[in-house]
Parts: sequence; C-alpha cells; structure tokens
Amino acid sequence: MNSFNYFLFGFLTGLGCFIILLTFWFLRKIRERKKINLSFNYVLLLVEIPNYSLVQFTSQEPKLKIIEEISNFENFLATLTKVKNPVIFEVALPHVGEEIFFFVAVSRKDLEYVKKMIKSFWPGSETIIYRTDYNVFNPDGYSLATLIKLKNHYYLPLKTYQQIAQSNIDPFDAFLGAYNKLSRVGEGLAYQLILQPVSSSVNKSIFEKVKALREGKKLEEVMQGSGWGDVFKKTVGEFFSPQAITETLIMPEKTKKEKEEELKPKPIEEITIKLLEQKATKPLFKVNIRLIASSFDELSAERILTSLESAFLQFNNPPFNEINLIKPKKNKLKKIFYEFAFRLFNEKEAVILNTEEIASIFHFPISYNKNPLIHWLKARSAPPPPNLPREGIILGKNNYEGLEVFVRIKRDDRRRHMYVIGQTGTGKTTLLKNMIEQDIKNGEGVCFIDPHGDVAQEILGLIPKERIDDVVYFNPPDTKQPIGFNILEYDKNRPEDKTRIINMIIEIIGKIYNLEMTGGPLFEQYLRNSLLLLMDNPDWGHTLLDVSRVFVDEGFREDLLSKCKNYPVVEFWREQATRAQRELSLDEMITWVTSKLNPFTTNDYIRPIICQPKSTIDFRDIMDNKKIFIANLPKGVLGETSAYIMGMLLITKILIAAFARGEIPESERKDFYLYIDEFQNFAFKGVASILAEARKYRLNMIFAHQYIKQVPEDIINAVFGNVGTIISFRVGPEDAEFLERKFAPVFSKFDFVNLPNYHAYISLLIDGYPSKPFSLQTIPPNKPNLQQIDLIAELSRVKYGTPKEEIEKFLETKYGYVI
Repeated sequence: MNSFNYFLFGFLTGLGCFIILLTFWFLRKIRERKKINLSFNYVLLLVEIPNYSLVQFTSQEPKLKIIEEISNFENFLATLTKVKNPVIFEVALPHVGEEIFFFVAVSRKDLEYVKKMIKSFWPGSETIIYRTDYNVFNPDGYSLATLIKLKNHYYLPLKTYQQIAQSNIDPFDAFLGAYNKLSRVGEGLAYQLILQPVSSSVNKSIFEKVKALREGKKLEEVMQGSGWGDVFKKTVGEFFSPQAITETLIMPEKTKKEKEEELKPKPIEEITIKLLEQKATKPLFKVNIRLIASSFDELSAERILTSLESAFLQFNNPPFNEINLIKPKKNKLKKIFYEFAFRLFNEKEAVILNTEEIASIFHFPISYNKNPLIHWLKARSAPPPPNLPREGIILGKNNYEGLEVFVRIKRDDRRRHMYVIGQTGTGKTTLLKNMIEQDIKNGEGVCFIDPHGDVAQEILGLIPKERIDDVVYFNPPDTKQPIGFNILEYDKNRPEDKTRIINMIIEIIGKIYNLEMTGGPLFEQYLRNSLLLLMDNPDWGHTLLDVSRVFVDEGFREDLLSKCKNYPVVEFWREQATRAQRELSLDEMITWVTSKLNPFTTNDYIRPIICQPKSTIDFRDIMDNKKIFIANLPKGVLGETSAYIMGMLLITKILIAAFARGEIPESERKDFYLYIDEFQNFAFKGVASILAEARKYRLNMIFAHQYIKQVPEDIINAVFGNVGTIISFRVGPEDAEFLERKFAPVFSKFDFVNLPNYHAYISLLIDGYPSKPFSLQTIPPNKPNLQQIDLIAELSRVKYGTPKEEIEKFLETKYGYVI
C-alpha cells in the first residue's frame, strides 16, 4: 500500500469518525430539543391540601397516624407508574413570598389523570393551574445548587418513614423547617424531584440478587455483577487468583456439610435479603433530586442550602445505603439551573428509589405538620351548575380548576330576596357595593341603608352622571338643610297605613328597649293610644315630638280629644288614663314613655328632620320612579340608638309604600332593591312579615350581617324560610354548623370557618329553584369619583332639604323654642 493509499485510508477513517461524532452530537441535540419541547407541553399545578383531614384515617396513635398519612402519598405514587412522561414534584418558597407552596408538573396528556388521582387520595384538595411560574432566584443575588445521589448501589435501601415515624416524627418536617429561616424578600428555596417509572425488569434484577444471596454468594459479589464486563472480570479474576490456585492444588476438598454451612446466609445477610425484597416489591422510579437556594450573597445561599441538605441525613441507613450530596462546580451551576427551570430529566443524575423511599423524602403536608408557612387549602371550591345564568347582574366569579366564569342572578330570582352572612372584613360590603353600582347603572330603583356612613359616600362617587338627578341623599349629620321625614304622616285614602305605622313604631321601641322586661303591655297601651290620638286626622301634621305633649300638656290633649273621631281612643284618655291605675298613674307613665322617645326626639341631628310636619321625601315616588335613596346613618355620630331607630323608621315607610303598590297591576310595579347592611340592627317583625309578600310588590330585599344569633330567632327563621339566594363568607364555628346543613354535602363546616377574605359559598336561586352550592369570589369594586360626592350631596340638599332657619322659626312658633 503506497503513501497515497495510507493517506486516503486515514482521511476516510477520520472523516468517518467525524461523521459518527457529528451524528451523535446531532442526535443528542435532537433529544435535548425534544425534552425542551416536552417541557413546554407541561402544566404546573399548585396543590392545596386542606389543613383538616377529610380522609378518615383509622389510627389515633401519633406514630401510626403519621405512617398512615404518608402511606397515602406512597399509594398515590404507585398510581404514577401508568404515566409514561416524567412527573415533577416541587416544594418552593419564591424569593418574594411568605408561604411554602407544593407543586406538581405533568404533561398535558397526563393532566386529567394526575388531577383525578390527587382528588381521590386527598378528598377536598384543589389543583390549580399555575399559569405564571414561580421564581426562587434573586436576580441581584447569588444562587447555588446541590444534587442528591446514593453512596452505594440503588439495590440497597435508605431508611424510610416506616422507621423514622416510630419516634413520632414526620421526616418531612426537617425539610419544611429549612424554609422558615428565609427572609421574606430576596431569599428563595426550591426542592425538585423528577420521577420517571422504570420497567419491571429492574425489580426482577433485584430479586435475582436476592436469589444469589440465598444461594450463598457474598453481597460484594452480588453487587459487582451488574454487567457483562463485571461478570467476565469477576470470573477470570476468581479463576486465576492465588486463593483459587491454593484451594485447588493444596487444600483438601470440603465436606458436604461444610459446603452447606458456607452457603447458609449469615444474620447480616438475612437482614439484607429482607431489605432488598422490601425494595423490590414496591414500584421503582428513576429520580432526579435537585436543591436550589438563592440569597443576597454566596455565604447566605450556602447557609440556606446546608439547612435543607441536613434534612437528608436522617435517611442514612448504614451499612446499606446513604445520601450522597453532590456539590456541582460553579461552571456547572448554569446547566443545573437551566434543567431545574425547564424541569428536564437527566439520566446521569438519576437514582433509583421505590415509592416508600420517595414518600419519605417528599410528600404533601399531613395533619401532623404545624409549620406556619405551609400553603394549605383554606376552603374548598366547587364548580357552578351547568345552567348558570348568562343574564342579570354579576355577583362575582367562580374559578374552578383554572376555568373562570361570571356568576349572575336573574331579575325574577332576585324577587325572592338575598341573604348575606360573614364576619367583619370578609367581603360582604364589597359584594353589596358591586351589586348597588350595577343596579344604579342599569337604571334600577335602589335604597341603601348604611349604619357606618363611609360606604354611603363611596356609592355617591360611583353614580353615573346621567343618574345624579335621581339621588336622594338622606344625611342627618348635615344640618344645613335637613330633609323632612314625618313617620306619622300617611295617606288619608289609605287609613290602614296608620295602623301599620303605629304597630311598627311600637315594635321598634320594643326592640330597642326590650319592653317585655321594662314596661310591657301597659307601656304599649299608652304609646298606642297617644299615637292614635295624634294621627286621627293626617291633616293635623303632628310628629313624634308631639307624643310627650299628649302626656304633659292637658290643654293640647283636650283639644285633640275634642276633634278625635276614634271613640275607643277618646274613652281611653277620658275614662282610663286620667284615673289612677293599679300599676301606674298618668303622671308616672309620662316618665316611662318620654324616657324611651326622648333620646331620639331630642337628638340634635334627628330633631330637625322628624319635627317637620310635611315630609320632603315620598317613598312611593322613589320606588315607582326608580330613584336612588342613600341613607347615611353613622352610629358613631348619631349614637347607636338614634341611628338604629331612624333606620327602622325609614324601612317602615318603605314597607308601607310597597303595600300601597297593591293599587296598581302587578305587571306595572317596578322592581325596587332594598339593601340593608348590619341587618341585625334594623331587623324587626315588620320586615319578617312582608318577606313572603314582598315579591308581588316588587320590593326585593338584600340583607347582610355578621352572625345568625344577632337576629331574633323568629325573624331569622322567617328570613331563611323565604330568601331564595344565600351567600356565606367566612363565619364562626356555630354558624358554620348551621350553614353546613344547608350546603352539605358540597361544603362542610370546616370550609365555612376557613374561607379566605372575598371568597364565599352561594346557594343561588336559578329560575325559581335553588342550585347546588358552589364557590364565589367577589370582584374588586370600581374606584369612586371623589369629586362628585359633595356635588351630589349639595344637589340633594337643595332639592329635598329645608333651610335650618325655616325649621327654627317653625319650632319657635309651635313649641316656643328653637333647635
């Protein structure tokens, strides 16, 4: 062969090698690209486990309960052998955050299966699609990584929770403790496991090792025989070893008994055989384990990482297997961060563990875990019914398993009223504001009674310009031009309204002062007859200020009696009241009556309103012409008693106006929405009595308050017996037990006490039938236009108010004094 041929041969050989290397490089890149493409097809799930156990575990002893709960996760892992693509588990605290989150990432193809399995093993849990990935890396800091491998062959097991829990310890507590040491901003920590099922042949190979051990082979021999090269070297080495030559040429042949004794496993080997069998009887996975820590500097990142690494030491199981902490060199960190971020499986980093070992080093939180940073599921969510309305005002939204829909209620269903309950600050007022704003924008008639005052002003700021002229702003603290409101005024063509007004006034006074304990029937008798006397002729224009005059001013009383056409009333005052009674004389009764009314009638904010003989507002007009009545009754300014009495008197007039609608056909009655916040302060029997009938009068009521026992039992029973839609925000344990009966089996009492703020459960009336309960999230209200609040208040004041000077002149003329 000449030199040219040598050259050609060398060139072709080199070219062939180059092509082979290039092909391998190209194929590797294709595989990496496939991995990247697969990672883009993954879905990240935030797993929320209830912080109360819905699984009925049988054990109460701590260690057995820990074992039973972790076994639940182990059994879940066994179901993942059916998933061909890797499944990723992560527990992370982002570099800006305050909670430890548990994540599962799966391919879209496996998504429904994995979600179904999580639901079945943790009833009541939630899996939320996390559309924006979390970030543990401090962009201005330093990040480190550690890889977890095994020191010995994977055949040999680690210590597991089955042994560790004997000391009443959940091994995962040590991992979670590492997260407690992080700063809430600037430090992040993540622990990632990527699981890839292995074929059953791997389990078989372990059983082959067990068989070899039972046949008398040493553990070292068994572990070396992992491949054909090892087998060849081992066989040849043993044949030509000095020991083999000596035994063959010099040593006498062993007896049969000696050979049997030699083949018999030693005690340590018996333990090994048992452990190998235990490992092989459970499903196996190839596992990548990565720890990522990020902080302000390298030293801090190392401190965080070391804390998490130390949690793995509890699984060391000498002389069998131990954890091997791999600290990558700095030039390798970028690649590890890349694989962590894209959740890529790396064959070279993999260790093989069975489900028991995996459940030991990672599992979802159990009831034993008391770490305050764990992100638990505070309350379950539930999907809306398939017939959820597509029309009507929006109450909020339902977000279930990543699908978000608006929750609406139809007009006709609102006529069956709505009941809202929840502790202070949970979202009730937000719900009411949103509903009121929509009603106003839709041109509806609205009344809102606010016992605090701040919400009333916010609503003024939400009113569109085209509806400003419809506003009636009832604001007692504004004494410049008080609105006139005479509760004793009624339509002479509807004399039955007089009886309704009197009954409701007596009931209101009875609610405030508990007349059953202080005064009773006698007080009611005197108050009723004084009101009947004052209201005998509506043209007289008497007010609540005149009630005390009936008792103290004999001339005034006689003048009224001379004109009164109600014989029983005249007889009462002339025959009964002026004579000494067994219980009290008339003079003594004056104190009883006036003591109940005077705190209200002498209030400097209230008196200018109720002293006017002619009301400047007409609730029938407000209802029929769909106006907006906003009552600002701040109890901190007016005083609680006066604020509550005024609110109930306003409601009385609204109810009277609703009854008056019976004169017109039902089809012509326009819907009017009455919103009552802090319902317990304004709840009296008059409200309960109209609930069943209010629908036909088109008075649609929305009640809101904090807890059930605030409202008298007979009234709350009437409410629950008649309202169509019930919405509950977070409540206390006692109310939760009551509501559970109405919302079961979808929601439990635990859900009601754990609801986050602005989340609620709703039983929605749909086409006249209550729906299956589901979850609701309120929508943040729009920001009010602060500039228009004073403008609207001024327009309403001018339109409906009376100048203070005129009121003072009237009082001086009638009573001889001014305000």
